Order: sequence, then structure tokens, then C-alpha cells
Amino acid sequence: MEIPKTDLKEAQKQIKKEKVNLEIEEKDQDLYEKPHEKLLYKILKHNPIDYINNILRSICDKFTIQDEVDEFQWWLAYAFWCKSSMRLFWNYRTEGPVAPEHGGAVIVSNHNSHLDPFFVGGSVNRPIRWMSKKENFKTPIVTTLFKNLGAFELDRDNPDEGMDKARELLKDGEYVGIFPEGTRAENGEMGEFRTGAVRLAIETGVPILPCVVLGSRDALPKGKLVMRPTKVTCRRGEPIYYEDYYGKEISYPEIKRLTDELREVIIDLYEGNNEESKELSIGYPKDMEDKPKSSGFKGILKNIQHHILWSVDDFWYALLKSLDMIGARDAFTKPIYGLTGVLLTAYTDLINPIKVIDFDKHIPEEGGALIACGHSSEWDVLMLPLAIWQNGSRQLYQMAKESLFKIPIVNAWVRTHHAFPLRRGDHDISSFNTGKDRLEEGQLVVVYPEGTTNLGGGELLEGHTGAIRLAIEAKVPIIPVGVTGTENIYPKHAKMLNFGKGCIFKAGKPFMEHSQYFDKPMPKYDELRRLTNILMERIKDLMFYNNPNV
Repeated sequence: MEIPKTDLKEAQKQIKKEKVNLEIEEKDQDLYEKPHEKLLYKILKHNPIDYINNILRSICDKFTIQDEVDEFQWWLAYAFWCKSSMRLFWNYRTEGPVAPEHGGAVIVSNHNSHLDPFFVGGSVNRPIRWMSKKENFKTPIVTTLFKNLGAFELDRDNPDEGMDKARELLKDGEYVGIFPEGTRAENGEMGEFRTGAVRLAIETGVPILPCVVLGSRDALPKGKLVMRPTKVTCRRGEPIYYEDYYGKEISYPEIKRLTDELREVIIDLYEGNNEESKELSIGYPKDMEDKPKSSGFKGILKNIQHHILWSVDDFWYALLKSLDMIGARDAFTKPIYGLTGVLLTAYTDLINPIKVIDFDKHIPEEGGALIACGHSSEWDVLMLPLAIWQNGSRQLYQMAKESLFKIPIVNAWVRTHHAFPLRRGDHDISSFNTGKDRLEEGQLVVVYPEGTTNLGGGELLEGHTGAIRLAIEAKVPIIPVGVTGTENIYPKHAKMLNFGKGCIFKAGKPFMEHSQYFDKPMPKYDELRRLTNILMERIKDLMFYNNPNV
């Protein structure tokens, strides 16, 4: 009897597939040289966890809730066991600028250990969809971890499907993680980079976020199953944008050149040639890092304190993100925001009084609006939300300096009160887009056009044009607010508040000169500068320094 060609081809494919799987399994077992490691591998190979997980995932797929379950598991892992375990076993630390929190990005890192995805993931505060070779999805236990934390397969012999999946995720605003060396380094030396990461970033119009992991090679060496205690640090670099190439055809030599440049960035990051610029502000984490390190028992206690504070902060942040998933975050944060308002009102009534003028007239009761406020002191960031809350109970979203988000507990507190990080002095696309989203949702967002605190006394610094650009793109009015006296309560670089001093916040009529550019191309810089100068004059007119009766 003749076998149909179609059945014969299918059988040949199945035989080939089984042969490949057998070769992979043999290759995996060859990695483990010692008898106890081979025995451990065989035990893990027949574990029930992978089987049960596959059944649960098939149920989730049936009800089309797998993506939501994966994200929830990521936040659960992030807060409860992953980061806590990393701090406990490897004294895990992170360094560098806060990762972009809006839109997609390609996360690129060196690769020395199977644990690298967890070390990198713990440093960016967002789920990363790791691109991983398909062989990893056949490794016991690892396959369950990878699937549940959102990783997806890349077939090195047929990468198109994996690359298409990565493009789809990036366009949906997610993080995609890639190890451009293609495999773990054998001897710690960084290998050549493949061009896929740069190609994906250019094709989808997203930045690359470079990261390096220090110490993971000792935590779980290649070919080992037993983890070792050591110190691990994940260091983040500045996002790399390829605006000059977005939407254009690019040749392979040019892609290769950009990839080689990316490798040099990673090497510099690894060697520590990327010192952060210090913000001129109080309480910058670098101030604490520059002090002599404690040693002995005192050092151990400080480490324990550090880990406990960050674990609490991680739990709180993960809770906020989990509530976001079910649309319950606002219901959770609103009473906390209100409690803060009550406490600040009691404090200001007793110690540092605040006078609020015309907020009831000019701050809209609903709908999006951009608040452009003068900035004489760090005290402004507490008093402005209070002034708005006292006149209508609306909540304010603030762009806050990113150093606040590097301090445990402070990070959780400012996020609960709707702050989002702004890298001052740079063109922060992520912060700009986050503000735009909040405005389009009908929220109030504040910007301080000066970019930093002025010297007080009624003299404003030159305003940046970002406020005008943001209001044009979001098509919202700008409400100017003048501030008087906060520099006397909390002077620049002061360590303590000056009790008994008061301040005044006055709102002005909506600024609408920019509305002529709604739904039109963004005006050139000179026009943005002209509009910004007018806005700054409006803010200055709302201050009381030249009024002898105040």
C-alpha cells in the first residue's frame, strides 16, 4: 500500500522534530558535568510543576485572560519573591536613570547567566517580554518561569515569527528584552552583537534602553544548576533614540555600525564610564552614596534597613500597578490623597499658612488643563496640589524630578499622589507623553516652566517651551499660577523648614494664545519661545513681591 505524499512529509517533519528535541535534551544534559548535577537535571525534568502550569495556561487561553494573568503574575513575582529574594541572596542593587515609563522600548543587556532576565527586570519597574531561544522553553522549571513572565520564543533557524511578535509588542507600548550576544558568555568576555535589537528599535520607532548586569556570572554560572551567594548590580543607561532613521530604509552596513556603537555603550556602562549628573537639589541619593560606607555590624544593619524599605516600596508599587489592571487604582488612592490634604491643611493652619486666591474662579471643575506654576521652592510641590484640592477636591498629576523615585518609601508615596518621573535638563519624551495622556484623559497636570527652583524675590528664570508644546498637542488651556513666599518657608538647599512663614498661590485667567495651533503643525521654536515669554509674564503678574500691602 502506497503512503500518501502528504502523510509521508508530515511523518518526516515529526521525525525531524523529535530528533531535534532529542539533540537539545542531550546537549542540555552535556552542560552538567558532575554526577549530582546530571541527577538533579533528571529529577527536574519530571517535575509536576511544568505539567500543572501547562494545564492552567490552557484554561486561561480558553477564557482569553492569559495576558492579564501573565501581567498580574509579573507584578506578584516582582514584589513578593523575585526582588526580595535577589536582595536577600545577592545584595541586589540598581543604578542609573529611571527607565522610561511610557511607550515601548527595546531592553538590551549583556548576558552571563540564566538569572539575567530577573536582574534586569527588577531594575526597570515594568514587565519585560523577553525574546528567548526556543530551547529554553524545553528546560525544566525554566519553561514555566519564562511562560508565566511573558517571554516568547525565537527560533534561530526561522526568526521571522519571533521578530514579528516583538514588533507587535513594541507597537503596543511594551518592553521587549533582547540579549544581543545571542547566548550567555563563556568566560565573561562580551561577544559580538547581532543587529536585531537596533533593527527592531528603528522599525518600530522606539528607543533602546541599555543595561548591564554585574555579578550574575558568579550567581549562576553557565552549565550550573546551583545558585551561589554574591553581589549583583544592574546598571541602567540613558535611552538611545534613532530619530534620524525612523521611517526610513537603512542599509545593513549602517545597521551594523549602529549595533557596534550600541556594544560600545554597553561596554562603557559595564566599566562604569557613565557617571550620572547630579541634580542641584536636596536629598539626592548620590549625596548618601558619597558618604563613607559603614562597615561591620553597623553596615549589616544598614543593609537590612535598605532591603526592608525597598521591599515595602516594591510591594506598594506592585499593588498600585495591580489595581491599575482592574481599574481600581483611583478608588484606592483617592482617600489617601484626601487624607494627605486634611493633614497638610491642619499643618498649614497651625504653622506655615497658605493663602489661595482665585483658584475657584480659574481652575476648571472638570476636563483637562495644564497648570503652569512659578517655582521658588521645593515646598511648591506640596502646596500647589493642596491649593487645588481645597478648591474642589480635584487631584493633580505632577512631573517630579526623577531622584525622588530612587528613594524607598518616597517613591511609593509620590506615585500614590500621582507624580511621574521627569529627567530634568533632558528632552524627556516619556514624561512628556505621560503628561499628554493624563491631559487627554481630562486630568489636571502641572509643569514648572522654569525647570528648577528660582532664587525667589519675584524674579523668574527663563521658561522652557515644553509647557506650550504639551498644551498644543493635548489641546488644553494653560492656567498660570503665581507663587509668593515659599522660598522663605523652605529655602533652596535648606535642611529644615522655617516655621511661622506663609505663602500665597494665585491663579490667573486661562492662557489660550496657543490655541490657534490646535490640530495644526507644531510652530517653530521662535514662535514657541514668544508664547512662552508671554506665559511667564502672566505668571509674574500673579506674584505679590511688589505689593507693599502683602
